[in-house]
Amino acid sequence: MKNKWIAVILLVVCLIFALSGCGMGSYIDSGKNNAPSAPDGSGGGSTGDPDNPTPPSSDNYTADVYLNNERFLPGDLDITVVWRNKNDVKRVALGADGTADAGELDGTYTVYLTGLPSEYSYDPNGYTATAEQKKVSILLTAIRQPDRGDGSSMYVNTGCYSVRYEGTYRAKLSRGSTLFYEYKPLSAGVYAIESWVNVYDDEINPVFHLYYGSTAMKWYANSLDGGGAALDGGYTKNFRYEYAVDASEVGNACTFAVGATSKSQEYPVYVDFCIKYIGEYSSDYADIRPQSAKEIAGKTPEPNAGETFTAADMGTKLFDARNFRYNRNTGWYHRYDAEKYADNPLGYGVGYGPVLLCAITKSIPCYGVVESLYKANAVGPNSSNYLRIFNVWIEEEGKFAVFDYTNFIRIDYYGICNSKGYCYVTEELKTFLQRFAENHSLYTDGVGAGENTPEGNGYTANQDALWLFACGFFE
Repeated sequence: MKNKWIAVILLVVCLIFALSGCGMGSYIDSGKNNAPSAPDGSGGGSTGDPDNPTPPSSDNYTADVYLNNERFLPGDLDITVVWRNKNDVKRVALGADGTADAGELDGTYTVYLTGLPSEYSYDPNGYTATAEQKKVSILLTAIRQPDRGDGSSMYVNTGCYSVRYEGTYRAKLSRGSTLFYEYKPLSAGVYAIESWVNVYDDEINPVFHLYYGSTAMKWYANSLDGGGAALDGGYTKNFRYEYAVDASEVGNACTFAVGATSKSQEYPVYVDFCIKYIGEYSSDYADIRPQSAKEIAGKTPEPNAGETFTAADMGTKLFDARNFRYNRNTGWYHRYDAEKYADNPLGYGVGYGPVLLCAITKSIPCYGVVESLYKANAVGPNSSNYLRIFNVWIEEEGKFAVFDYTNFIRIDYYGICNSKGYCYVTEELKTFLQRFAENHSLYTDGVGAGENTPEGNGYTANQDALWLFACGFFE
């Protein structure tokens, strides 16, 4: 009997952690959320008496809203649940029982709220309903306040916000302003800092600025304008920054600043962002080595009028490294053909043609597992970071390590892209692309080719040409 009670207690604890999300540890008693409910939304209806809900049809798209692991009862609040995609939008008032029923829809929808009071927050881009999973449960959280500071400086003793806990924070920003935060993780693990701005409102663009150093001495490292939720061509590009903390680094400061611009030029604007623990510091993270670009110099040239992009296979579905060569004069790879470019028409040297480019923010036609390299830091339902390359052999040290290319791609090479979303290919970028292809099994030599991989889509490449999957040129 004793073991049975222990098992029940452990189950309850696990359930609480599973539903806490980014606001874990915060609690708000609004006086309205006193009706117990199952976390999976069982027994929920769309409108009416919260004590006697009407079960929705199994064919309907429905949403449940939770706060502190209980159904959120809106009372007299006017809150609307929105189902939206490129072709359709459906708005339904949140019922008295904390649920909404959109009826029968077709396809995939982002689900978010409007009219939510300012004391609450949630991830407005984090909930998707599909034909296979029609019900979503939206988890609200409280806004945490920093322990001290006013955000005016990068140093705590002169105003930097001091943050010790995971949770959701809100930055109030005037025109051109930034607010500084110093976060000290309390335990080892992998963490993410991510903005929560609704991409469908498309009015605010948040920006993340990273600072290196210690509590006593800091300096600007780089900025991140993206990496999180965004729509193609949209103004709002949420940021997402990931980093790992081992046991020896617990208590070290991570300093960053949050800024934003307003499309309407109306200020102040508000940016909610979440600091969350996303995984253990396991053996996979035992020796993580963040990579930074060392071979970039200036922006990537823009294509000339009338030029079109040609993928590196040039329509053959065969990637051949002999068609491209590194040019020491430019520091880039080029399309190479000794006969076609014998007259050196472009001025790069005999045989060297157009600059070889890598798709950073553009989709890759032969590879559909990731939306783009820029967004490969969060792939699939478990948000695997494909920009971390495992088992890289360090010859001089005689050991394997994990190379983290997250900032290498999302900050360094993203920063030199042309307006089309492409950047020139350097030796270090080629090395990354080759490691990416090998690490994520883009080619398996016919042994269980993965769906939406180049091999699965009918492309072939020799071992020395695996890196060309994301490349092409304008001509």
